[in-house]
Amino acid sequence: MELVDIQDPHDPLVRSVADLLLEVFADPNTVLGADRLREFLASSAAERKFNILALSDNQRLAGATVFSYVPRSNCGFSEYLVLRGAERARGLGRMLINARRTRLEADARAAGFEACNGLFIEADNPDRTPTPLLQAERETAIDAVERLRMFGHLGFFRVDFTYVQPPLAAGKTAVDYLDLLFAPFSGSMREVPANWVIDTLTPVWRGWAGPMVELPRVTADRLRLVPL
Repeated sequence: MELVDIQDPHDPLVRSVADLLLEVFADPNTVLGADRLREFLASSAAERKFNILALSDNQRLAGATVFSYVPRSNCGFSEYLVLRGAERARGLGRMLINARRTRLEADARAAGFEACNGLFIEADNPDRTPTPLLQAERETAIDAVERLRMFGHLGFFRVDFTYVQPPLAAGKTAVDYLDLLFAPFSGSMREVPANWVIDTLTPVWRGWAGPMVELPRVTADRLRLVPL
């Protein structure tokens, strides 16, 4: 099994990653297509460093993680970590998690920091996700409740504010059943600075939905981190 750092937008693995995302995630509104993955890989925007790390076995994709490093907040934002069903329970998820962390720490050092502050991700809220989607992803991915339990073991907390994912591309709609989670990479935190949240989401959301996207309205200086 080879860990591949996909940098070329025309790498055939980009299409394989996009196809795997569509296989695993039941709601197409939460999935970036191959065109968008290629666009972000080709971008030289300083506000966000886009990464795709893939696990490949003789050019057959086993899994991947898609994520960004944002220098302004010194935080990561992970769009996806995905495995083929047949590749689960083999330690490959942990391999991708470790590789993602290593890359984020390297990106932080390259930006002049000693270490990365932490990682934001999105996760289905089981109480708000439509039942058909919950049922479908039990077959193609992981049960939403079990997924949150896993994220808790990995050090993630729910950021205590209303999160609505903007449209990822033309023809897609906003998604209101996701929560924003955060895992600090060092120390014990029960609150996250609000500017880390906004400064991280700004380039990511603008990449997805354009420069006029409406950003979250946060009035507090810090947001509570709620255990999962």
